[in-house]
Amino acid sequence: MAPARILVFLAAAALAVGACSAAAATIPPSASPAGPSGLPDQSAPPSQAPTGAGLILRATLEGGFIAPSAVRTRLPIVSVYADGRIMSQGLTPAIYPGPLVPSIVLRSVGSTGAAGILKAAADAGLTGADGSYGPAPAPDAAATVITVIHDGKQTVSTFSSLQPSQVQPGSGVTDERVLTATGQLLARLMSNDSFGGTAGPDGTYTPLGFQLFVTPGAPELSDPNLARPPVSWPLATPLASFGKVDTLGTNGARVGVVVGPDATTIGPILASATQITPFLSGGTQWTIVVKPLLPDEVAALGG
Repeated sequence: MAPARILVFLAAAALAVGACSAAAATIPPSASPAGPSGLPDQSAPPSQAPTGAGLILRATLEGGFIAPSAVRTRLPIVSVYADGRIMSQGLTPAIYPGPLVPSIVLRSVGSTGAAGILKAAADAGLTGADGSYGPAPAPDAAATVITVIHDGKQTVSTFSSLQPSQVQPGSGVTDERVLTATGQLLARLMSNDSFGGTAGPDGTYTPLGFQLFVTPGAPELSDPNLARPPVSWPLATPLASFGKVDTLGTNGARVGVVVGPDATTIGPILASATQITPFLSGGTQWTIVVKPLLPDEVAALGG
């Protein structure tokens, strides 16, 4: 296992197994009506099972003590697609300022490996019927939520803990095997396990779309000497009218998505920016926070 992969595995596995970090914003695996942020409405019922390169498994963290605005920018622990692509959030470099766009680690096990992942999920008890395992999590702790799309059905399993030893007697958990098998599945997904498929090279996913949270004013700086020159906003729609009003942001904040040709235009600019890079639009400097969109999220938006 390559050193970078080990680091990613340790970071994500700790999140999944401990279930004690912040929630990840999730998006249904196929198209649904748009919500207030411009992304598909998460309250919409699940659609028909995806085909081709559609989503087949996603693990996220939900709940926990975290600001609502921060929840929306968190990425899933891991996402798996029918063509065998496995995507997970990369480590954030321990530098300041960090990159504006979070990195997403990509590897592939092919369609045969994807079938092996679905079999492992079914063997773990993550298909068939929705389920909740363990007692209700503490108010400041997150639950691990695993969504599997298999044989035309979406199954959602929620875990307050993936460690059987932490499940108290009388909590209602009758099959600790599910907890153990699910923890093992996540660990395999975050390693270099090919699940019987053909392992492809590791790499970094290049987003095909972005969700942007924009706020009037330049980014706050911990050191004025690190100030960056403003970057001109490249799209035709000015930031003052971009997307929709961000009800969770400060006065004048906006939230919206960029897909298609606009994403192609803005992608390299966002990739070269840092967390303290100001953007200039309409004579005003703006702060931008970026959540890269995963393939199923872009597809749901028609991108």
